[in-house]
Order: sequence, then C-alpha cells, then structure tokens
Amino acid sequence: MKNRFALAGILLVLLALISCRGDEEGKYHFDNKVFVSGSSFADKVFIKRDNLDVTETHRCEVRVGMAQPESRDVTVTFSLAPELLDRYRMFYEDPAAELLPADGGYYVFSDVSVTIPAGLVESEPLDFDFGHLDRLPIEERQRYVLPVTISGSDGMPVLESARTVYFVFTKAALINVVAGMENNCAWPEWTEDTLAVQDMESFTLEALVYANSFNRDISTIMGVEDLFLVRLGDSGPSNQLQVAFAKKVSEEATTPSRGKIPGDPDRRFDLQAFRWYHIAVTFDRGTVGVYIDGKLKESSRAEVSGPDGKPVLIDRVNFAIPHSDETAGKPRCFWIGHSYRLQTDGDDFYERRFDGQMSEVRIWNRALSAEEIASENHFYKIDPQSEGLVAYWKFDDNATGKVVRDYTGNGFDLKTEREIDWQSVSLPEN
Repeated sequence: MKNRFALAGILLVLLALISCRGDEEGKYHFDNKVFVSGSSFADKVFIKRDNLDVTETHRCEVRVGMAQPESRDVTVTFSLAPELLDRYRMFYEDPAAELLPADGGYYVFSDVSVTIPAGLVESEPLDFDFGHLDRLPIEERQRYVLPVTISGSDGMPVLESARTVYFVFTKAALINVVAGMENNCAWPEWTEDTLAVQDMESFTLEALVYANSFNRDISTIMGVEDLFLVRLGDSGPSNQLQVAFAKKVSEEATTPSRGKIPGDPDRRFDLQAFRWYHIAVTFDRGTVGVYIDGKLKESSRAEVSGPDGKPVLIDRVNFAIPHSDETAGKPRCFWIGHSYRLQTDGDDFYERRFDGQMSEVRIWNRALSAEEIASENHFYKIDPQSEGLVAYWKFDDNATGKVVRDYTGNGFDLKTEREIDWQSVSLPEN
C-alpha cells in the first residue's frame, strides 16, 4: 500500500511539473513576426554643400529580421509610402518636414525585396540608392523625408511598430558624426619603414575632443608612451591637458629621462566636461607649442635632464614604431585613446582610456602656424590634400566595423579594438 501511495505522489508531482512547464511555455509563446532590424527607424542622410565636399550620391542599407528562424526562405518587399509623411511629422515632432520630390531623379526604386534565408533570423542588407543629391534644393534646417514600408512578407505577420523606415535628408553641418571612444582605442599599422612618420623634426598633432568625465588619473588622446604623448592628467588635475616627452639619455639608463608641458599644474590647461575642444600640439626641432581652441597656452623646449644634470634637447621624434600589443619587451607604439597598460593587466588595461568622443584627428609633417590653427573652420574640416598632411582621421565613417578611414589617401587607416560607437552631432554648435 505504501508503494502505491508513493507512486501516486510521484505521479502528482510529475503532473504538477508538466502543468507548470506548459504554463511557462504559454506565458512566453509569441507569434513570429517580420520587422525592420535596427535601433532607429529614421535614417539620416546628410547633404554636404561646401567647397571641399558636395554630396551627389548616397546609399542607405536596411535589414529585416524575425525572432525565430523559419524552415523556408521568407521574402520581404518594401514599397514607397508617401502617405506616412504625417505620421513621421507627428512621431518625430517635425511638422515642417517635406516629402522628398519624386520628380528630381533622386531615386528610381518603387518596390524592392530582400530574403531572410531558411534557418536564419536576419537578411543581408537591402540597398536603397539615391542620386543627383547635389541638385536637391535644401536650406539650413530644412528636411525632406521618404517613408518606405514593408508591403509584403511572404505570408508572415509584420511587427507594426517596426514596419517602416524613414529616409531623412538634411543639410550637413561641418561635422555630423563622431566616434565615442570610451573603453575603445585605435592605432595605425605603421612599421619601422614608414618614412612619413620616421624621425620627425617637425610635426603637428591635432584632435577635436569632448570628455564625458575625467574619472581617470590619466586620459590619453594620442601618441607614444615614454616618447611623445598628448594626454590629460598624470601629475596635474585629471582634467588638465599635458604633453609628456621622454628620451633615453645614456646606454646605462634603464628608464628614459622625462619632461612635460606644463611643468607644474596650470589652470590655463584645464578642460571642462561636456564641451568640445580643439587641441593642437606643434613640434619644430625641439620647440613645442600647445594650443587649446586656437590659443597658444605655452611654447617650450622639449628638454630632459641628462646624466650630468644638464638639459638634453629632444630635437626629433620617431613615431615609426611597428604596432604591437607591447608585451614581451616589444617597444611602445602609437595609439589613439590608449597608452601604457598591457592586455594582461586585466581591468587596468582600460584605466588610461579617453572617456568621451573624438573627431578630426590629424598628423602633419610640419609645425602649423598660429594663424593656420586659428583659421576659419580649421577645427572642423580641412582639405585632405593640404600640404604636409600625413594622416587625416575624421572619425565620421558611421559604418559597421573596426576601421577608421584616412582621408589623405596615404593609406594610414586606423584599426580599433572594438566596434565604433558612432554618435550624431552638429558642429560647430550654434
């Protein structure tokens, strides 16, 4: 009898467990729906109109996805939906937005399709190509919109809240996209044979920077640790700009002799959080100039103490150091947004990263004049073919991946440790 009651008890427990599992499956069950895959459904196209860059064509990419894979291909079709302009105006609080004209030759598509392959949950990119944008009449603060919506989904239901994408055309500012660099860094693949940055007697380093915080003792902008480095912090306040330089002054020395500008904490070099600054550091045969927003803060000789206590001048800097992880005795190399720590240092690896955004990072093989640095719009844009420009990383690519383009055409593209966090801005600010 005991065994019967025991068996009955076990059966009751099993039935209860099965019932609970069934309830849980019912609780989390949902229909598989097709949707536009992305964090935003308003895809902005910035129309550039200046003497260096005019937007003529542009390609927008759209992917579609679904929560669970199907055992068959699912074809999704998009169609123009001009009737949704009012919905865009209301949802994005943009009552002045106009419909992109259909008679200007700006687009030629009407219905286009893409397929989510069997067994997958996302399609390849679907391209929407726009042309003749140099003829589009557009003024400051004017926006044109082209709504495109899913009109067919091969029998699959569509998630209504993610059915439509709006292509939004607006006149570009000088800078519209920047890179968020928190816990990220970048580097060029230079070698010891890269003549463009080898034993540089004259150069200029520039960057447009915006700090979210100064919560680290040191925040690196760019350069080579224990050679020539532009950073914030160290022996001064963590929000104070500093140029650090060093040189091994004898064969017997185990560490280089170091110097810095400013030599002591100096409020003239302070930066504030949540504000854009243009930083320029010039070097001309040992003379270093430090500029913030086009104003010279100090001009000093890059001198360190020699073995006899007398000053030793650093009259050239060799940035042509092969890139590496700097482990196992490999020499330190050029970084943007990183210095000093090795990957093996764990969480400390990130302690000198720059917590903020960067744009317009440049290296020149000559010392720019004060007039050039302070010239109109120099902070925000320059001609990629400017005399002496070695590398020009605008940090405005706004593309998936871990590469930052060099606009000079010299081929010094940057690699980044992580996917780049592109952020929309409008600079200069009004």
